[in-house]
Amino acid sequence: MGSQKDVMELFAERDLRHMLPQYDGWTIEKVQGCKTPGLFYRVSRSKWVGTEVAFIAVSLDEVPTDEMINALDSLPDGRRSLTKKYLLTPQATDTSGVPPHVRVLLMTAFAFVNRELLWLTKKKNAKRFIVPEPAVAS
Repeated sequence: MGSQKDVMELFAERDLRHMLPQYDGWTIEKVQGCKTPGLFYRVSRSKWVGTEVAFIAVSLDEVPTDEMINALDSLPDGRRSLTKKYLLTPQATDTSGVPPHVRVLLMTAFAFVNRELLWLTKKKNAKRFIVPEPAVAS
């Protein structure tokens, strides 16, 4: 049985595979050995002009921490001009503190509602329950 973090990681990887599909040549690798907690991915693909590389940090916080952004910036890259940085976050995350060189990607499965992280189910699978109103004593 997995932990809640394992499920979140699966949803993050699913979003990455959907945004950067393998049939377009993208290779997604988990970055090992980061000094900060969190998920980091290295995404790359070969093109005729060279290799396109991007680093993606996954944040499940309502406001991404400076520590995570600094860790994303410190990831090694060979040619700085060709390497891009991304932050994958749930919908309705406060990204006002994210520097402009880090592009924000939104998750499809999670969002913040009233300061709580919620899983967004597909509407066709959602069940509605009618709650009867309490009877008023007369």
